[in-house]
Amino acid sequence: MSRDEVLKALSKPSPYGPDVDLNRFNIGEPETPSLDTPGVEKIADRLGIGSWVFKKADYLQVNESIVARSMSEKLAKYGAIVLPTYEALKKLNWVSNYSWRLIEPARDKYVAATHLYGRELGFFIYVPPGVKVREPIYTCLFITKRGYAQLLHNIVVVDDGAELNLVTGCGVPDQPIGSLHVGISEYYVGRGAKLTYTMIHAWAPDMVVRPRTVAEVRESGEYVSYYVIYSPVESLQTYPRVILRENARATLNSVVVGGGRSIYDVGSAIVLSGAGSSGEVLSRNLGRENSAIYARSRIEGAAGPSRGHIECLGLIEGSEAQIESLPEISSSTPEAVLTHEAAIGKISEELISYLMSKGFAEDEARSAIIKGFLSIEEPKLPPQIMEVVRRTIEYIASRATG
Repeated sequence: MSRDEVLKALSKPSPYGPDVDLNRFNIGEPETPSLDTPGVEKIADRLGIGSWVFKKADYLQVNESIVARSMSEKLAKYGAIVLPTYEALKKLNWVSNYSWRLIEPARDKYVAATHLYGRELGFFIYVPPGVKVREPIYTCLFITKRGYAQLLHNIVVVDDGAELNLVTGCGVPDQPIGSLHVGISEYYVGRGAKLTYTMIHAWAPDMVVRPRTVAEVRESGEYVSYYVIYSPVESLQTYPRVILRENARATLNSVVVGGGRSIYDVGSAIVLSGAGSSGEVLSRNLGRENSAIYARSRIEGAAGPSRGHIECLGLIEGSEAQIESLPEISSSTPEAVLTHEAAIGKISEELISYLMSKGFAEDEARSAIIKGFLSIEEPKLPPQIMEVVRRTIEYIASRATG
């Protein structure tokens, strides 16, 4: 693809979510690298991972400043690689085979800006064939600079028969910052390999967030994702796409808690492109205050026999919030079995009264109901990661009352 084609795409809006003028942000202006930035520990606490992240993170980026422990003792024993993407492309010739292959640079203005001006910031992770990395790998992408455009390109390759548990935390201090976050992520899961990916977002009311993710899962591979966003934003729009080959599997979980006047356009799509493939999309959406949530989900049956299921549940608190559930199932083969269910409702006053009769205060009763609603049990996630998710859900439930 030519540079001129990508330059033209700088004016190409996404088909989903509000259009945003990129001139609002300092795109293409490098900053002076420094990790001595205020508010970083607060971000870690908001994400539920705590300040220990500075000792355990395998990749930490604050604005453009990077600390990548590519040869840490934990990873060296596995032969795994964690590097900034630009460094991986420079040092390892074969990495270019995975760069910009699943996502076209001219897809929309956010992708084009990242391709042109992002300088390949972001992380690259490689797990060799047959290697099972039992301990989670932690990557953190923080913003502390006002009006900043964080444009990232992440590449993860889990080779044949390998396993990786990846946790990514993205966020800003709990204050207005007026910045842009774009994360372009390409994930490759090899034959018989498994990638579990947990992402937790904690932004600010004037943040614009545009993740772009595509995962390719080869024969008999498995991809499990768990996505959580609970903070107000100006707008968030993401629609990750997973392509499943023969006998591959995917489970995509998302938890969205709306607040303020935020717009959340969050989707998940699975393409059943191989015989024996199966996929499931599960989402929980809590609308509060004046927030608007657009919960998209799509499963395409392109080969059979295959199976796909969508479950989208929404809960509204108050009279100003809005939730739209937009499930889609599409098949081009009679051997694909696709199903979906969607429901939107409110917290039952009868259930609140019942819990209060058992000694709960009203806020405690609401918190317990919200916690139960938001919890998606995902047995395929390792215990360490489920503990992080559990703490985050408890934090959300304790604040999402009233």
